Amino acid sequence: MRSRDSIALARALARPASILPTVAVALFLAQTAVAAVRYVDADLTTGMNDGTSWANAYRGPQSLATAMNAAISGDEVWVAAGTYKASPSSRTASHLLKAGVKVYGGFAGGEASLDERDLLANESIMSGDLLGNDGPAVSTRNDNSYHVVTCATGTTAILDGFTIRGGYANSAANNQDRGGGILCLSSQSPTVRNCRFIDNRCTFGGGAGYVNGSAPKFIACRFEANVGGSYGGAFDCAGAGAVTYERCVFLGNTAARGGALEFFLSQPRVTNCLFVENVSTGSGGGGAIWLGNSTTATLRNLTVYGNSSSATAGAIYNTGGSSTIANSIVWGNTGPGTTAQNGIRSAGGSTSTTYSCVQGGATGAGNVSADPQFEDVTTDDFRLKLSSPLIDAGANASVPAGTTEDLAGNPRFVDIASTPDTGTGTPPIVDLGAYERQVEVTPCPADLDHDGVVNAADLSRLLADWGQTGGKSGFLPADLDQDGIVNAADLSMLLAAWGECP
Repeated sequence: MRSRDSIALARALARPASILPTVAVALFLAQTAVAAVRYVDADLTTGMNDGTSWANAYRGPQSLATAMNAAISGDEVWVAAGTYKASPSSRTASHLLKAGVKVYGGFAGGEASLDERDLLANESIMSGDLLGNDGPAVSTRNDNSYHVVTCATGTTAILDGFTIRGGYANSAANNQDRGGGILCLSSQSPTVRNCRFIDNRCTFGGGAGYVNGSAPKFIACRFEANVGGSYGGAFDCAGAGAVTYERCVFLGNTAARGGALEFFLSQPRVTNCLFVENVSTGSGGGGAIWLGNSTTATLRNLTVYGNSSSATAGAIYNTGGSSTIANSIVWGNTGPGTTAQNGIRSAGGSTSTTYSCVQGGATGAGNVSADPQFEDVTTDDFRLKLSSPLIDAGANASVPAGTTEDLAGNPRFVDIASTPDTGTGTPPIVDLGAYERQVEVTPCPADLDHDGVVNAADLSRLLADWGQTGGKSGFLPADLDQDGIVNAADLSMLLAAWGECP
């Protein structure tokens, strides 16, 4: 018995006997309503099917919906790899996120802690393809769930480690034409982490999700090949409040307006995100992001590349409200108009752009229009080359409080000693874009010219720096022991490493 229950019982025993039964019942209920872990394994064929352990996990295609419906606040639902559907045939059924319930995918089955999950090896799929017949033709989706995931009122639900796919919201009734992947309405603000929303569709707005009157958080998620109908290929957010996207990727989403994201009467915060090959197909524009009707967006450390619009603004289009962009890269986006207009365009709204790289140029402090020098766009590697002028070129003050990681989960503030600080703030200075250039760690630090061997060329470089101290951030490559000076100790380390690098 917990200590607080012991105190309550002691107090109860000192009261008149007539109230003891009531107190006893209350204590019993308090102890039995203890939060539990509920286990789910679609492919399991044995056990009690009651979710009490991996051996007795809920089983079958509808087992995840069963577990989520049974869960109470404080419960965790652990889900093994497999494909889960909310119903065999009902399009209106969905996986319901409840307040206080945490739902985790990525298990093999048998794990004893969350740290043992492997999200890549154990894909847990929430599917809207009820008949398993999805094909290229939209008509094959007429049996699909209107929404794969829906939310109960509350801000404390967590969904972590799932692929959400195959939702098709194509009915005009009860919001069933929006949010094929997830629907978040009034005061429904879950936290969604480490999830992939792929190939969800709708006819109105928000192929991956629709948000209205709520402020969910999406962290380290990927939104790919979703189709948003009229508005927002990935998300349509209307009156959404401070909906948050952190460390997310938006790839190949499509809508008539707002290829990836549309915000209407909202205050979104989008940080450390990558937008690639999203398309606005209609007259509304905004290949990556569309902002309108008093929206106040805070856009930080974005990389927006290769998006397009058939009408206007291949990247970001602001038609209403006052928004700010900082520490971002907007490059290689296409559509009608000038190169600059296809980057960031305001018409009816105002956009403050600072310390960003915008192809064609943009007015504002710290802005540049130089080639970002990505590592390799053909392989979607949008990290910055060591020679990029965007390294250490941002504004530290514009980075949202508490931001410590870039899109890849690496440290956000890293100083590159060979690059001058052109940004503002106390070093280390943040890089532009979604990725922070990391310090290369070599297994052979005495190989100063990085040719795979420690030889006379490296010795010559060390001797050229002999006696030098400091340097940017107090670092010199030849200062092998990093004590602030190139001296005999460094020479000794180089000679000891002479020959081929390991």
